[in-house]
Amino acid sequence: MAKPTDKQQQIIGMFDSIAKTYDTANKVVSFKQDHKWRKESVQEALRHVYAFRGDLKDLSIADIACGTADMLLCMLENITQFKGNVARVCGVDPSAEMLRLAEQKIAASPFSQNTRIRLDCLEAKNLRTLEDNSVDLLSIAYGLRNVIERKEALKEFARVLKKGGVLLVLEFMRQDKKGILGYLAHIYTSKILPFVGMLISCNYKAYAYLPKSIEKFISVDELEEELSAVGLEVVEKSHYMYKSVSGIFAVKL
Repeated sequence: MAKPTDKQQQIIGMFDSIAKTYDTANKVVSFKQDHKWRKESVQEALRHVYAFRGDLKDLSIADIACGTADMLLCMLENITQFKGNVARVCGVDPSAEMLRLAEQKIAASPFSQNTRIRLDCLEAKNLRTLEDNSVDLLSIAYGLRNVIERKEALKEFARVLKKGGVLLVLEFMRQDKKGILGYLAHIYTSKILPFVGMLISCNYKAYAYLPKSIEKFISVDELEEELSAVGLEVVEKSHYMYKSVSGIFAVKL
């Protein structure tokens, strides 16, 4: 049986191999809805940050499993639209190739001149560059499934969040009761999506991994229990694509 560290390194290597086509594949397989889901979930997370903090000034934000920085840039864009500003911005990902592309995307963005964005090549279970009680908003989009030692990562999220800080998890969650539309979405993710991803990336194995990782993952209710165990209280849940994708919002009380 492979050790957790070996499994994690295999997943990291897989993402290194598909990094160049990752953004294109996301847009195609989600019918260009990936941007919409990110935007809506970030806006809702910021509403919770405002409710607990009273403003959106000098925020400290972090995006875990940041990939090519789409979520991080979405956060910055929406903070600006909400008349807020950031004091510290950090993106974390264990894939060096993803971070290389993230650097390029950030450099080409409107935030490259006025915002200092730090990128750290780290796993979610060890956010050693983030201090205790230092983050107002922490997000992880489509990355929690890929964290082998998930409970250790959740402990880290709780450690670095400030009191009243908000965690946003956007993820493909396991559904035990799918319904007709949920079943159709399951057919798409398990049968069609791997083939489409293979056409774009020339890597069938990487996209065949997606449905397998969803089936082996936890449900929204199970994640809520795990978050509660580390001191994070779920305050809202939202769902997309017939509940195949869920946004979970939790606060450190």
